[in-house]
Amino acid sequence: MFPKEIQNATHSLYLFVRLTDNIIDETNKTIEDAKIELTNWINNWNHYYYHNTHENPSYRLLKQLITDYQIPIKLIDDFNNSMIRDTNQNRYESYQELKEYMHGSAEIIGLIMARILEADPHDYEAAKALGEAFQLTNFIRDIKEDYQKRNRIYIPNNILIKHNSSHKDIEQLTLTPELQNTLKYIINYNRTLYHQARQGIHSIHPKTQFPLLLAINLYEAILDKIEKENYNIFNKRIQTNTIDKIIVYWKTKLKFKISKSKYYYKTIKNFENFENNSQ
Repeated sequence: MFPKEIQNATHSLYLFVRLTDNIIDETNKTIEDAKIELTNWINNWNHYYYHNTHENPSYRLLKQLITDYQIPIKLIDDFNNSMIRDTNQNRYESYQELKEYMHGSAEIIGLIMARILEADPHDYEAAKALGEAFQLTNFIRDIKEDYQKRNRIYIPNNILIKHNSSHKDIEQLTLTPELQNTLKYIINYNRTLYHQARQGIHSIHPKTQFPLLLAINLYEAILDKIEKENYNIFNKRIQTNTIDKIIVYWKTKLKFKISKSKYYYKTIKNFENFENNSQ
């Protein structure tokens, strides 16, 4: 639903991110093989970016994206560093530790998209919150898959302990009342991130506001489904279906129209007041 230019830019970013992520997420290789392949991939990218060697379509598209939207290369470096971290760490002691990882794996995606969508720099914190929100929802939804396929648990140990749960509940795929309370707590925090992200929508180009708001609402709807399933993330992979998406679309469309009408009304009244005070 984004304009073609935005779609192309987003595709350039997604392609590099997806290919990098696939290296460490493939289950048919050892972690050591993944480290070697990831190191080679990142080294080749750096050679291409700085010296134009090791040609690769995804490298070329990403470099053009960086040039077109003046994206700091440090953001790409931070992303790559978090991918490396994924091959070295599979448990997190605190949310602060997890957030350090998510800066590179999620927040920087929000920051790059903010530049693509021409957001006001004052709203970059909202962009970071959105990146964190999307990934945190993924972590909650994919608890079972991440552990079974990759031996990763992203739910921080100190939050589990706070609710009298532990990594053992996840490792045994046991939905205890304590783990339910942990998930409730994290989902509530996740929703505050989505709320923060919505506050930045007003600053991006009008043509991209509705598509971004829809993406936010569709992703947050996954949390609604998890709650309706009584937080049982072990029974099946919880996701929204076509009916859910249609409902979210029309609710978002209606609320977006109402909010824009209120905005335009307020703008007109402010202009009228300005004119009256100037006479």
